[in-house]
Amino acid sequence: MKTLRNESDRTHILNRLNTLTGDEKPLWGKMTIDQMMSHLVQAADLPFKAILPDRSNFVSRTFIKPLILYVLPMPKEVKTSPEFNQQENGRKPEEFLADRQIVIDSINTLGSISLDHDCLSHPMFGKMNAREWALIAHKHIDHHLKQFRV
Repeated sequence: MKTLRNESDRTHILNRLNTLTGDEKPLWGKMTIDQMMSHLVQAADLPFKAILPDRSNFVSRTFIKPLILYVLPMPKEVKTSPEFNQQENGRKPEEFLADRQIVIDSINTLGSISLDHDCLSHPMFGKMNAREWALIAHKHIDHHLKQFRV
């Protein structure tokens, strides 16, 4: 299972991020490359800042969370909440290279925090520890890099 806590996995993701120029077009979805990078900036804050309320429920915490973390690939074309959708009320893109650097810094932070760090809840999956956040962050970033052919 790939994770940001593994130095090799983290380096591979960072190398892929660094190949982005800001001109890429998506293979699927409606986000532009700038919106995708802003989406990743916003996602990077989730373990550390109270951005979205915990809307998890028994089913999402007990059944969907382990499937997404450990079994299934990140699904395409999933509707996200308006607060997390860059085409609605999500964080608006800023300068591409600056946003990319924020994502890079957050990857390094999440990859190196203590395993007992008290991370915040995921809006769909509820309470998650640093190890789980590093797993889902890797899957999420990988998903969007594939979306933009990287």
